[in-house]
Amino acid sequence: MAAAFLVETFVGDALALVAPAIRRSSSIGATFREIVPRDLVSVPLHVPTVSVLAYVYLTISPWGVALFAIPALAAQRLLLLYRQQRDTSDALGQANQRLASANLSFATALVATLDARDRYTAGHSTAVAIYARDIAKRMGLTDHEQALAHLCGLVHDVGKIGLPAGLLEKPGALSLDERREMERHPAIGEDILRNVDDYGEIAEVVRSHHERVNGTGYPDRLGGDEIPILARIIAVADAYNAMTSDRPYRDAMPSRVARLRLAQAVESQFDTSVVAAFEAILATASEAYRRGMDDAFDLNTAAAERRDPDTSSSFAQLATVAS
Repeated sequence: MAAAFLVETFVGDALALVAPAIRRSSSIGATFREIVPRDLVSVPLHVPTVSVLAYVYLTISPWGVALFAIPALAAQRLLLLYRQQRDTSDALGQANQRLASANLSFATALVATLDARDRYTAGHSTAVAIYARDIAKRMGLTDHEQALAHLCGLVHDVGKIGLPAGLLEKPGALSLDERREMERHPAIGEDILRNVDDYGEIAEVVRSHHERVNGTGYPDRLGGDEIPILARIIAVADAYNAMTSDRPYRDAMPSRVARLRLAQAVESQFDTSVVAAFEAILATASEAYRRGMDDAFDLNTAAAERRDPDTSSSFAQLATVAS
């Protein structure tokens, strides 16, 4: 039996070495390094196994071989099923990665469109996204929720695309009617995002990011835990970046002043735990981070780091949804 296995292995390996060399698909050395370790495992395993089966067949009963073969075939089937499941899981993981990259590219396209229209808030959405993600991490939310907070931050103001021309660009304070018009942007943003596959949860957060914990926000006057936790996070990040950014009608506030105003508005406008988490981040952060000016806040850099070749249709998708 051992001699038979050695002959079979030698002949099989010789053919395995020659065939790729003839087809020029692989070198003899590479093939040799691949098959020799396999032979060193298979021959010592198969020789005694087949010898025992032959002995059982000759001295006991042919049924002995059948009783051995059935469990062996079952084990082989389980191995094949395991490999198929593993391949399926790998393919699903790759598909999820492509979907996540496509989502981010689509969100980046939306933000770029909004930034092009409103030069005074250019970069605001990217800063809110970074702050929201970091707050979610500080609060111990899951990796999925952290990524979702980042995505919601990017698109939280997308509804401003649907506002009348001139409203975003107005240099002075808004009138009462203009303010009411401006307060429509969360609902407009929800309507836009509801038309995008898998953006339902994001649309809900975008609709609620101007709600207040005391129930005086808009558009639905939700209060406390009725407001999604990610919307409460976006509200804090949004307000802080707005206060620390230049506007045509006022200069940017110092970080310490903006942080004080956040603290003063806990339990009325903002969630206490969210403000506490953000303050813990800002207390040890660099001045560039506090001002939203380090490299992480560059929209183009962030997009380039995550861009996938299959997401080039994002701008076409944007045009369809916005229209």
